[in-house]
Amino acid sequence: MDKTDFAKQREDLLQSIEQDQEEVRVAVQDLTVAARSKLDVSEHIKESPLTWAMGAFLVGAWLGTRDASPNVTGRRS
Repeated sequence: MDKTDFAKQREDLLQSIEQDQEEVRVAVQDLTVAARSKLDVSEHIKESPLTWAMGAFLVGAWLGTRDASPNVTGRRS
C-alpha cells in the first residue's frame, strides 16, 4: 500500500466519522425533544385534573386490594 492509498483511506474514515458524529448529534437532539414532551404530564393534568385524580384514586385502590387476599393458612400476608 502506498502513501496515497493510506491518505485516501484516512480521509474517507475521517469523513465517515464526521458524518456519524453529526447523525448522533441529531439523534440525541430528537431524543431530548421526545423525552421532554413525553415526561411533561403537567399540561395534560392541567387540562383535566378531575380525570387524573379519579384515575390516581382507582389505581391506588386497585393496588391496595391486590395484596389483601388470604393465603393458604387463612391469614392475610
